[in-house]
Amino acid sequence: MSTQTAVSGEALFGKIRRELLCLFFLNPDRSFYLLELVAILQTGRGGVQRELANLTESGIIRREKNGVKTFFRVADDSAIYVQMRNLLEKMTDIRNMISSAVKSADRTIITAILSPTILKGSIRSVRLLIVCDEINDLFQQEIDRIQLLTGIEIQMEIVRQSELSAFINEHSSEEWISPGTGFLLAGRPEDLIPEKSDEESVIREPDLFSGSDFNW
Repeated sequence: MSTQTAVSGEALFGKIRRELLCLFFLNPDRSFYLLELVAILQTGRGGVQRELANLTESGIIRREKNGVKTFFRVADDSAIYVQMRNLLEKMTDIRNMISSAVKSADRTIITAILSPTILKGSIRSVRLLIVCDEINDLFQQEIDRIQLLTGIEIQMEIVRQSELSAFINEHSSEEWISPGTGFLLAGRPEDLIPEKSDEESVIREPDLFSGSDFNW
């Protein structure tokens, strides 16, 4: 997503409203209750309540009662549903969101590379390679939150640094595992070059008896 699109999104909607709209329109099959929305948006309850009241009154969001809880979901039969969903998808900056999560992981992540977004029919997904010795629970929670806010599935591969060379060799045909194709969010490009095995590193001595290693 371009910087201009991001700025336009911020100008059109405030942060709470924008994130609420993303949650509802990019997860049309899901319903959310108030405290769940507060936790996902990581903001105050009052601001979320005000925005929900406005969106419900406008007919964009439906309110449904289930027992003691009140749930909210997108009104997918509204006149602006398709246009609004397309707009929110264009405003989604998943690369920047994941990059911020990686930077906030308290240096536990050694290398991170993100594939370009896969758009095929209703499938919207990215692949994320994380190299670390132990994944942070807070980082996993943030990845889950980003998936909800963007409607994009994040297929995360977590690899220890000692296992990285073997992983790259095994997935060498997948072009996204390269800074030239994927987005390097942490680490150095050379970190993604597999180390040669001991056998490959040893210079072979010529076979003096068979002569097979000589060019006569």
